[in-house]
Amino acid sequence: MTKQYQIQEYINRNVFKGIDELGNKVWMCIDLREGDTFHCDTKKEAVDTFVANWDNLNEQEKNNA
Repeated sequence: MTKQYQIQEYINRNVFKGIDELGNKVWMCIDLREGDTFHCDTKKEAVDTFVANWDNLNEQEKNNA
């Protein structure tokens, strides 16, 4: 499995469209450190946020993805 394919699989599992507290549909990505979600306006923003946080994770947190 190539690294690019592996990261794409993590993105597919951790970036999704959901509903926020006010009932609005928003893009979300999982914060693997806190177990919470980031709410984003676009899918690109959600992917960028997830990828930017990837390097801040330890190996255990990456394995939980």
